[in-house]
Amino acid sequence: MTTDLPKSHPTHYKDWPNDAGFNTDVEHRTPIALEITGSIPAYAAGTLFRTGPGSHKLTTEDGEFACSHWFDGFAHLYRFELVPTPEGTCTVVYDSRRQVDALIERVRKTGRLDGVTFGQKRDPCDTLFKKIKTTFEPVRARDPELVNVGVSISANVAGFPSGPKGNLVTFTDATLLKTHDPETLAPLGVVDQSVLHPSLTGEISSAHPEFDPTTGDVFNYNLKLGPKPVYRVFCTSAATGKTSILAKLSGKDAKAAYLHSFFLTENFLVLCIWPAYFASGGSWVLWRRNILDALSDFDPSAVTKWYVIDRHHGNGVVAKFESSAMFAFHTVNAYETVGKDGRVDIVCDIQQHHNLDILKKFYYDSMVSNAPGAGKRALEPVVGEDGMARYKLSGIPATGSGAAEEVLKAERVFIMTPSESGELPTINPAYHTKPHRYIYGVGDRRQSSFHDTLLKMDTETQTSVAWNKPGHTPGEPIFVADPAKTGEDDGVVLSVVLDGASGRSYLLVLDAKNWVEVGRAEVPVAVGFGFHGAHVRL
Repeated sequence: MTTDLPKSHPTHYKDWPNDAGFNTDVEHRTPIALEITGSIPAYAAGTLFRTGPGSHKLTTEDGEFACSHWFDGFAHLYRFELVPTPEGTCTVVYDSRRQVDALIERVRKTGRLDGVTFGQKRDPCDTLFKKIKTTFEPVRARDPELVNVGVSISANVAGFPSGPKGNLVTFTDATLLKTHDPETLAPLGVVDQSVLHPSLTGEISSAHPEFDPTTGDVFNYNLKLGPKPVYRVFCTSAATGKTSILAKLSGKDAKAAYLHSFFLTENFLVLCIWPAYFASGGSWVLWRRNILDALSDFDPSAVTKWYVIDRHHGNGVVAKFESSAMFAFHTVNAYETVGKDGRVDIVCDIQQHHNLDILKKFYYDSMVSNAPGAGKRALEPVVGEDGMARYKLSGIPATGSGAAEEVLKAERVFIMTPSESGELPTINPAYHTKPHRYIYGVGDRRQSSFHDTLLKMDTETQTSVAWNKPGHTPGEPIFVADPAKTGEDDGVVLSVVLDGASGRSYLLVLDAKNWVEVGRAEVPVAVGFGFHGAHVRL
């Protein structure tokens, strides 16, 4: 079960000073050495990239501007270089860079954040002409400092040019992809998925592309909104750089939905369409100019549809499944097992929510502790079925052949309780597309207006252990394996944590097996609360 919180733990969100992580635009373009406490093992050497908002408030010519939603904060990249020493430890060098200086200056002058955003509140008096003009103008410019892309980050992505240090690409829930200099973190360019394949003309995609752990091939979907929405699921080959379409879903199979992630196994891709539907096929995105306000009300009587797509033989959708209504940001992992009659069963782990309320939790006025509406949702009781869930899709043709006419039932094997579950889930990357036991994530003990705990979840016992320090706010945990050992949790977990009392952050290093701190690297400023990161070995 989860570990108990210390008696000194704050009992109210107002006692949890985490605001510094929501509005920091301090750059360190020149790398600085960080002070180390404890010891960071040499096998963790490499580069930890982090992305997410730096600031969300600006002083404008007429007053102040504030982003409404966390997902629209101004993108910032952070880098921690873990450098091995002869003593078997690591030193840490830190640098960071804002990514949208031109956009920030535009907002300072106009007092507006134009274009399609995730959840920015709009002036209801805007004319239709102004809505259409400001929706498309910033993207058309293609100036990387005007386009706010920064949800997830990956290095050495297939389909993009690479220099001596490879390439660095950030992703968002739109079909825009932004490249950065891996050495300076400078934004280099913005393209959309149509550069990969001419049929990828849609507006919506996953902020979490999937990567084949052996080949490096990249997988994603492209959703074209409109009266007849179309999903195109595609693969970009790491060997050739060419992109192929694996499946096209349209008609009754293609109700347009907000899908932040999906599943990948050795032989299949699983697109799970939960009922986070866009109203009117997505036309409301143009009118409302943001994703969140363009979603229909959640219907708990709707079904979640699972489409199993063949990766290797060109057979498209080979199996269909249904389960009860849910919503999710993050899939965790999926893998294949041997089922009956030589068929394949797919096991899928996902952090699910019982409706769309989690989307509204991330408005800044709900998270920033000194905002008028702060903590309201954090202090509400948990209702419904939220938690780390495991599903099984059974009876899939092993060769990926056969028509997918019959709709089968997706079996939910278990769901962990909310107190045992965590968001921003990650695993040991060596277990991607393979059976895994442990999941790492951030937990919400509902003592804060934001995350307050790091969790190690055990899918065998369906329990978790917690790391927690009063007033400290952790970010997404990233696992780094110890190559000298073979256990799934032999290694360390890296997380950027804000010390609310000092207003400064540090890179926390936890022993993943024992879930205790072994070292940290102190940053002299607050690092913005980010979304996702990637560790790249030397």
